[in-house]
Amino acid sequence: MINNILLQENHGSISEREVEIVHLLSMGYNSKEIGEMLFISEHTVNTHRRNMVRKLDLKNSYQLIVWAFKERILSF
Repeated sequence: MINNILLQENHGSISEREVEIVHLLSMGYNSKEIGEMLFISEHTVNTHRRNMVRKLDLKNSYQLIVWAFKERILSF
């Protein structure tokens, strides 16, 4: 809970689940594969992706991944 609150304060209000999804996207997995790994539907993954892009005022998932690296949510 505390980690989630800190994450939201520091990273434009993305949840822990959304961080998991961004991480898996950056590894090259598609929405269907991510859904299977996280035991959620492909539609739910796509909803998370769409919500993150909208919340962060980005244009697409590529920009989302770039944003995550810039914000140090993801690293090499």
